[in-house]
Amino acid sequence: MKLAYLGISVLGAGFFLGNLAGCQTDSVGATNTLGAYSIMIDGSPDKVTTAAEKADADLSLSDIQGNGTLIDGKVTAKNAHGDDVTIDIEQSGQNVSKVTIRVGVTGDDAVSKQLVDRIKSHLSWF
Repeated sequence: MKLAYLGISVLGAGFFLGNLAGCQTDSVGATNTLGAYSIMIDGSPDKVTTAAEKADADLSLSDIQGNGTLIDGKVTAKNAHGDDVTIDIEQSGQNVSKVTIRVGVTGDDAVSKQLVDRIKSHLSWF
């Protein structure tokens, strides 16, 4: 009987920890971990930061502020509900950046995907 409880506990813990680690989204290479939507984007962090600022403007976000270097960047804004929209950019290789987007406290995949599409669109202009 103790062995059965142990087996169920191990399976339950594995399921819980597997979900905590992050789940795959329908976008190739993207993950959503506890509301933070992450994806790799081709481009240096400074260019991705500039593209993210333009993407925020495209979606009519307010209070847009950005700062980027060759190794990292950050863009913050607010949506119409006053929720914070944060885009963190980190260098992840030669001309590749890891972009992590959080909308509000719990995240919003739809808005995050729109931002990623707009960022990629603006990067194609460079």
